[in-house]
Amino acid sequence: MSQGLVGVSYKALDECRTQINIAAKKFSVDEILKIGQRPPPAEQTDVNLFAKLDVARELTTQVDAIWVAVRVEIDSGQLKLESVERALDDVETNLRKAETASGA
Repeated sequence: MSQGLVGVSYKALDECRTQINIAAKKFSVDEILKIGQRPPPAEQTDVNLFAKLDVARELTTQVDAIWVAVRVEIDSGQLKLESVERALDDVETNLRKAETASGA
């Protein structure tokens, strides 16, 4: 625990940062599919999957759009976790600088 003007547990900050790093690495489409033991879907949905339907092509286009949206959202979540990790590192760095400057 810091003895400066603000009581800070650098160990707690480090542990939090470590856990966020672990979560960010697991928060990816590939990792989620691996955990679920599922292969990723094809790059484009095969229209023959819905061939008997009049709207087969439109339906496959929508399925593909959903998959793209899911990837974008998961990637966004991973980027946000990584951003939190960097922010915690910045907080610790700034606290240490402030302690040094204050002579604490």
